[in-house]
Amino acid sequence: MIELLGPSYTYNGEILTKPEIIWINDHCFNEEDQCFHVKTLLDSSTCNPKSHTLIFDSILHDDALSEYNIIFFPIFLAMESDEFKNAGITPNWNHKPKTFNFMINKARPHRIFLLQVIEHFKLTNYSHSLPWQDNTIDTARWSNLPKFTDNPTLLNILNNITKTSVPVTNYKFGPEKTLSKAIINGNFLNAETYKSLLKTNVFEPSCISIISEPVFFEKEAIVTEKTIMAIYGGTFPIWFGGWKCAESMRYLGFDVFDDIIDHSYEDLPNPIERCYYAIERNLHLLTDYNKTKKLADQCHERFQHNLDLLTSNVCLKECFVQIDKATPQLRTALMTIMPQFRNEMLETECKEYTIWT
Repeated sequence: MIELLGPSYTYNGEILTKPEIIWINDHCFNEEDQCFHVKTLLDSSTCNPKSHTLIFDSILHDDALSEYNIIFFPIFLAMESDEFKNAGITPNWNHKPKTFNFMINKARPHRIFLLQVIEHFKLTNYSHSLPWQDNTIDTARWSNLPKFTDNPTLLNILNNITKTSVPVTNYKFGPEKTLSKAIINGNFLNAETYKSLLKTNVFEPSCISIISEPVFFEKEAIVTEKTIMAIYGGTFPIWFGGWKCAESMRYLGFDVFDDIIDHSYEDLPNPIERCYYAIERNLHLLTDYNKTKKLADQCHERFQHNLDLLTSNVCLKECFVQIDKATPQLRTALMTIMPQFRNEMLETECKEYTIWT
């Protein structure tokens, strides 16, 4: 099995001469080159490119790699679910004075655009995390974004909103290093950061979570700890960026509140429109605290349903489903990934599984 770290892998002339099982760890679209370098790797093979098997740590992929042999194996979410469960987090959904929340760490194009959209709609009454040195908007870094749309409203936002009123925040344990437009967390686990810093400051005080997962350009559903935090916080999810995140969560059995949140933005072909309409089509909720708070108060049982799915580790169960369906060679590869992933956290579960399979 070949393991590729998605965010850092670039094609350097490697030639695959026989069918391989390739585990793609994390998302693998290169935003600067606007391509999947893994596709170049496959297409350069001397054997049939579709004879290889790609293992994705995600739920859904509709982009350029969808024509190849793909296995969806949400082991990262399984690990995060286990980590959060073991953190001993006690939810409190009874105090929600804010309409919505958002969390921005590393500057990415859609997260910069989120700050611009918040300014455009003059949204207020939010809780948030923005651990930057200052709150200037670095539009120059993403100056190519306007070429992806001809919508005058979106062009106006991208080109003309250069400042944000969103203040920076300073939720830290202490050793973290704040960069210009990011923070280096060190060795703190996501569950620890949520429990000690973000639970009562960002997520639980709000009714809606605007979730900016790492995917923007590509048509791939990547769901991370950001979505898990939104579930633990007892909030309605709106995915700002990403592709069919709501659909991937529905597949796993989660309630995405389709009767309350308009997720029709999730499969818009244009990534900038996908972001903008996530807010615009739900503006009536984001601007009406009393209405949104009343709805949240009525949905505690539904919030609990989602939390119960996480604590029962539905993502790990999905991994086992994929193992059951796999060929012997692929099954060996998948079982190798599970106990070795992140300090063998799920080694016990894997050993128990091998007993009854």
